[in-house]
Amino acid sequence: MDREIVKIAFKNLHRRKIRTFFTMLGIIIAIASITALISIAEGFQISISRTLQSTSNVIIVLPGMGASIWAIGTNTFNESVVDELRKINHVEAINPVLLKFTVMDYRGWQIPVTVMGIIPRDAQKFYALTGPQLQRGQFIPQGSRFKALLGYSLANGKVQKEGGGYLNWEILPGQTIKIYDENGRAWEFKVSGNFQESGESVIGGFIDTSVFVPLGTLQSIYNEPGQISFVELWVDDVSFVNQVKEQVQRILPTATVITESQGIEVVVQIETMLNNLLIGIGSIALFVGALGVINTLLTSVMERTREIGTYRALGAKKKFVLEMILLEGMMMTLIGGAIGFGFGVLMADLVVEILRAKTSGLPSPVVDLRVVAIAFGVTLIIGLLASVYPAKKAAELKPAEAIRHIE
Repeated sequence: MDREIVKIAFKNLHRRKIRTFFTMLGIIIAIASITALISIAEGFQISISRTLQSTSNVIIVLPGMGASIWAIGTNTFNESVVDELRKINHVEAINPVLLKFTVMDYRGWQIPVTVMGIIPRDAQKFYALTGPQLQRGQFIPQGSRFKALLGYSLANGKVQKEGGGYLNWEILPGQTIKIYDENGRAWEFKVSGNFQESGESVIGGFIDTSVFVPLGTLQSIYNEPGQISFVELWVDDVSFVNQVKEQVQRILPTATVITESQGIEVVVQIETMLNNLLIGIGSIALFVGALGVINTLLTSVMERTREIGTYRALGAKKKFVLEMILLEGMMMTLIGGAIGFGFGVLMADLVVEILRAKTSGLPSPVVDLRVVAIAFGVTLIIGLLASVYPAKKAAELKPAEAIRHIE
């Protein structure tokens, strides 16, 4: 392409700065939205993939047929099944849990928490295999009744308080917290220690905001003797996961048996559906931006009819005019796309930081070559398609009629 055409195209855009900017604005917003959404989705997918790799040996047993992993805590079954499950070959660790949603009180601050009743000896072995490890103190001593182990976010005050900001406390081993039962009665627990941060994942964020107490104590507080909400099994070899799952189903035909990968796949499916929906919305914005480019270029052709006629009268071929208008459209969309991509990266970081103020454990957005290729590939196609008709219309102007045109 002739360097002179590039100079003319750039000059034409520069002398209509305001119109050019507002035309590019639609492209900027659309590309920024798509880039931000893909980056956030990529961060989630990588986080879930890592979680899947680290927990692929885990099987979850839920009470009731057809139960969902999202329904944990709504139903219970008798903990007597634990002894039978413990005898299954290749089950290296087992973690029966009674789960309750309640409120924790620490020095007058009250926050909603998830309380998990565990058998300390079993849970310590299970978490040694799956993580997280302890940051401070010790695990709940076997046989204790009113000792508690805290998730990282609770122990370190990484929980948002009403009105914004973090609680910013530090609950150390030996200090006390209160847990409320369903009747509003407060039960005091002494903190034995707390876990390390579980990492940027949905499951990790759940553990980070949980309180762990002895199973028998929680059963007593909620008047549910011998009841548990679910059981987690650790299989010593991932190749035996399906075999162990079949044995569990034979022992508990009315229970729902889920591999950890199945639970995470549900999260992936929901996240993918939501991501596709948001990208569809971003595509609508991109279409609107393309209409803006077409409108600007058509208006420019009409306003420059006499100028284009002069080019043709001086010997410029249709190809010259065609390339000039095409280049103007491509320059607007590519510059807008570059600016939009930069804003999209910043927007993704900003959105995640804002959401982290309310939900801990959200993964950081990830920008990879796929994001760059999609952003600029879509921009290039839109610029080309939006410029073809105005460029063709300009190239077909007859020199004599164009020169006589009164602006």
